[in-house]
Formats: sequence, structure tokens, C-alpha cells
Amino acid sequence: MKTFIRLLIGGLAFGAVALAMAQPYPNRPIKMVVPFPPGGGFDGIARPFAERLSAALGQPVIVDNRPGAGGNIGAEFVARAPADGYTLLFANDFLGTNPNLYKDLKYDPAKDFAPISLVGSTQMAIAVNPQRVKATDAQSLRAESQAHTLQYGTPGVGTSPHLFGELYGFNTGTRVQHIPYRGTGPAINDVLGGQIDMVVVTVPALAAHIKAGKLRGISVIGGDKRSPLLPEVRTLAENGVGATHDLWYGLFATAGTPPEVLQRLREATATALAQADLVERLRQLGYEVTPSTPEALSERVKADLVKWKQVVERAKITLE
Repeated sequence: MKTFIRLLIGGLAFGAVALAMAQPYPNRPIKMVVPFPPGGGFDGIARPFAERLSAALGQPVIVDNRPGAGGNIGAEFVARAPADGYTLLFANDFLGTNPNLYKDLKYDPAKDFAPISLVGSTQMAIAVNPQRVKATDAQSLRAESQAHTLQYGTPGVGTSPHLFGELYGFNTGTRVQHIPYRGTGPAINDVLGGQIDMVVVTVPALAAHIKAGKLRGISVIGGDKRSPLLPEVRTLAENGVGATHDLWYGLFATAGTPPEVLQRLREATATALAQADLVERLRQLGYEVTPSTPEALSERVKADLVKWKQVVERAKITLE
């Protein structure tokens, strides 16, 4: 009798798994992990996108904020999740920076994730306190830095603004000193208060302060066009600076996810990003929709790994 019961239970379990596998994907809610706190720049693009992706898939896409360790906690969670398409990672270029900063990373961004598509990008900007810095462009900023090293604030050590600030200094000969903060808000508050000379953060975070004249925009970083939020601020190219970097956002699944599931996710992502209301909503928030092939997203991660490795080594950046 016991043997019969065990066989019966085993048969029922196998049948349940087979039934689940036979059902078309998706047949239940999907978790999209955002590896940073709610309410920040990540949420600004992740949540509107999740709404449209839900509509395209016909199932809820639930944003799950799992912050910590510069994105590593959320990324590791997805890397170890079942490869079934029900746990996704909404990431940005921390996948290209963190392997160069953390010695004991518990995931491999090039092997543990299946790229789906780029979703969007936003620009960063260099802005100065006009009471402390007289420069109005990249050339005069470099000249002013020869008299005294300019302190620039960012959301923290190892963030994209930090690394780009170092790259900018290398490429232009501008003498800069990094001042890390715990987030964008504190960095902006200190440059407004005159405690530091300038900041490197995202355009959406700076736009209101520059328009009000409290800060002066030196350059917009990323892309070859001026930001619609700051049309009066020149791009790096217009300032004669070759180095640039836009802050990208992309969608990933766990490596090993079945090809047909990945294809469904790619099709749904393309549908979501083609919605005019989403494109306009994100544009007003300072984001550009940038759908791509999975190959393009994969190449972007690989390129960032190489790019930021050189910057980290040259600037001798370490994380404890």
C-alpha cells in the first residue's frame, strides 16, 4: 500500500510538472527584480515599462526592489533563480562596472544572464556651483582646475557618475577629486550649498536646478544630441570632448531559460517599447527608449567590462 501511495504521489507530481510545462508561457505573474531602492532613477523607468510589459504578456509583471551592494544582491538573486522566465533582472551598466570593483562577485554578468533587450537610456551631466566655479565650458573648466583641483560629487564610489568623472578627468586633463555620497540627493545638496565645486549625476536630477540658475550646466554626457530637458546645455562633443557614456537600462532572464520563453519575452518587450504613450512618458522623465537585439545588449555589457576595467585600474578605485 505504501509503495502504491508513493507511486501515486510521484505520478501526480510528475503530471503537475508536465501540465505546467505544457501551458503556454506565461501562465502566472512574473517578478522583475530592480536591484536598487524604490523611488530612485531605476524605478522611474522600470515601473512604467513593467506596466506595458504586463499588458503585452497578459500577466502581471511585478517590480521587486532588492537593493544592496551596488546592484549585486538583486543580480545574484536572479542568477540563482529557476531558468523559467518568471524571474527577470532589470539592470544597467553596474553589470559592466561591478566585476571590476568587487573581488568576490557571486555571479558572472557574461554567463549567468540571458539578454533580452535594451530598454532605455538617460544622460548624465556635469554641473557646477556658479558661486565657486566660473567656468562655462569644458575648456574653461580644465583651465580653472589647474589653479585648484575641482571636487566633484557623485552618488557613491564605483557608480557610473564616479567612473565617468575619472574618465573625463583623464581625457581632458581636468584635475578632479572625487567626493562620494550616499545617493544623488546628498551630492546635489552639497553642490547647491557650496561645499563642493560640481556634480556628475543624471540629467533628470539636475534639470530643475540648472533651469533655476542655482547650478550651471557644463556638459551633457551621453548620446550625440542635447537633452530635451536641458536644451541649453551643450553635449560633450560640442565641447570638444570625445569620451562619452550614456546610462543604459536593459532586461535579462536567468541563463538557461528556454529559447521559446526568451523569444516571447523579446517580442513582448518590443511591443511594450513601441507604445507611443510609454515613449512620451519616459521622454518627459528624461529617458530615451532604445530597444535592441539581445546580441546588442550582450555586446554592450562586454564593452563596458573592458572600458571600466581600464578606468578602475588607472584611478586605483577600490571597494572595501
